[in-house]
Amino acid sequence: MTKKRLKVSVAILFMVVSCIVVFAKPAYMDRYDSDPYSKAELRGKCTVCHQGRGGGERNDFGDAFENAGYRITPKLRKDYPDLFETKPRSPE
Repeated sequence: MTKKRLKVSVAILFMVVSCIVVFAKPAYMDRYDSDPYSKAELRGKCTVCHQGRGGGERNDFGDAFENAGYRITPKLRKDYPDLFETKPRSPE
């Protein structure tokens, strides 16, 4: 493989991976953010579901969220009380 082809291949791979990350994040984050029990200070934070900054490997809650069909359930709220308020926020 020539250097030019290698550079093009790397650039294409980078774009594909970037698109996957960009499109995956908002849909699931919106589910947490719109939950009436979600903590205001955690809304919009990747670390609700991921270790470290900006996504990547999931934490325990991220794995449980996946196992729950990417839905916030009463069981998730009970099992992860640090991520949720005890009372729902009032409608906006």
